[in-house]
Amino acid sequence: MFKIHLKGNPLRVFLITIFLGFAGFLQSQAQSLPGDHARWIGTLEGSMVDSQGSGLVYDFQFNEDGTVDVEKSMTVRKLKQTFNWSMEGANVVLSGDAAGPIGELSGRTITYIDETKFEFKHVDGVTDVEIRKSKPFWSWMHLVFLFVILMVGNEISRYYKIAPYVLYFVLPIVLIPLWLNAGFDGWFRWIKLYSAVAGGVFFTLFRFNGIDGKTWAKFVVMLILGINIAEAVMQDFSQPDMPNLLNAIAGVLCMITMSRWMGIKKDEQKPHDMLWPGMTTLWVLAYDIWNITFVYINFPNTVALSFIVLLAPTVAAIWIKKGTYLQARAYTLAIYMMYLFSFKAFADNSLGLTFVIPMPRSENLVLIMALISLAFNAVYFILHYRWRFTGKAPASLEVGQSESVL
Repeated sequence: MFKIHLKGNPLRVFLITIFLGFAGFLQSQAQSLPGDHARWIGTLEGSMVDSQGSGLVYDFQFNEDGTVDVEKSMTVRKLKQTFNWSMEGANVVLSGDAAGPIGELSGRTITYIDETKFEFKHVDGVTDVEIRKSKPFWSWMHLVFLFVILMVGNEISRYYKIAPYVLYFVLPIVLIPLWLNAGFDGWFRWIKLYSAVAGGVFFTLFRFNGIDGKTWAKFVVMLILGINIAEAVMQDFSQPDMPNLLNAIAGVLCMITMSRWMGIKKDEQKPHDMLWPGMTTLWVLAYDIWNITFVYINFPNTVALSFIVLLAPTVAAIWIKKGTYLQARAYTLAIYMMYLFSFKAFADNSLGLTFVIPMPRSENLVLIMALISLAFNAVYFILHYRWRFTGKAPASLEVGQSESVL
C-alpha cells in the first residue's frame, strides 16, 4: 500500500503550517467581548427609525482607558458622544451624559447574546439593536465579492435564456419564507425588492417573448425606470430636511429628462439584449449621482453596497455592451435586492461579523452631496431642453440630439 511518511518530510512541515494558519484564521474570527478594545457596529432600518423606514448606524470604538467613542449616523447628521463602559458579568454597561447627543445610551446595558453578538434596546424601548464586530478587511472583500456576483449574474442573465427565468420568476417566490425573517419591516425596502424583480421579469419578457416591437411594451420599460426613481423621490419628499428636498428635485429632473424611449429595442444578434440607444452617457452619470446621494442620505447602513450596485451596470454598459445600461441596472438591482434579503437573514443567524462600512458623514457633507446631485441634474436638464426647444446642443456632448453610444 502506498504510504506517505510525514516525519522529516517537507510535506509534513507544509501540512502543519497550513493547519496552524487555518487555526489562527479561525481564532481571528472568534468574537470576544467589546472590552477587547475593538470596533463594533450595529444597524437598524425600518419603521422604528422613522415613518419612512430609513436606516441608521451605531459605531462603537472601545478604548483601553475605559471609554467608548460612539457615532450614530442618521439620515442627515452624525452624532458623536463618548461614554464610560464597565463589565457586569458578560454584559457591558455604558454611563455618561444623558443630555448628550446620544444620551439615550447613558445607563444602557449592552447584553451579551453569544460569541458573535451583543444587543441593546433602541430608543423606542422595544426594538433590539444587534452589534457585531467589524473587520474592515473582510468588509472590503465583501464589496469585491458582491461586485463579482453582480457582474457574473448579469452576464449569466444575458447569455443563458433559462437563467433570468430562474432568477427573477422562480426565486422571488421560493425565497419568500427566508425573506420574511430578514428583519426588513420598512415599506421602502419591500417595494424596492419587488419593483426590482418586476423589472427583471418584464425585461426578460421583452427580450424573449415577442413584445419588443409593441409601443406599449417600450412605454412599460420606460415606466419601470420612472417608477424606480419616483419611489426614492417620494421617500426624499417625505423627509423634513433640506438635503432630502434638494435631492428629490434632482430625482424629478432625472425623470423628466428620460428621452427617446420609442427607440428601445431588442438586439437581433444573440444574446438578444434589450437596448436603449437614446439613453445618454451624461444622463446615466446624472442618474448614478442622484441615486447614490439618495442612499447616502437615507440609508447610511448600505451606502458602500449601493455604490457597487450602481457601478456594476455602468461598467457593463460602457465596457461590455453599449446601450444595455437599463437592462443591466434591472438585473443587477434585482440580484442585489434578493441578495440583501437572503444574505441578511443568513448573516443574522450564521455569521459573527458585520460587513457595514460607515462612510464619512456630517450635515455639511450631506448638503454638499445633495447640491452636487441637484447641480448635475439641473445642468443636464437645461442642456437637454435647450436642444429640444431650439435644436442647439454642445458639439462634444450628447444630451439627446442623437442616439448615444451608451
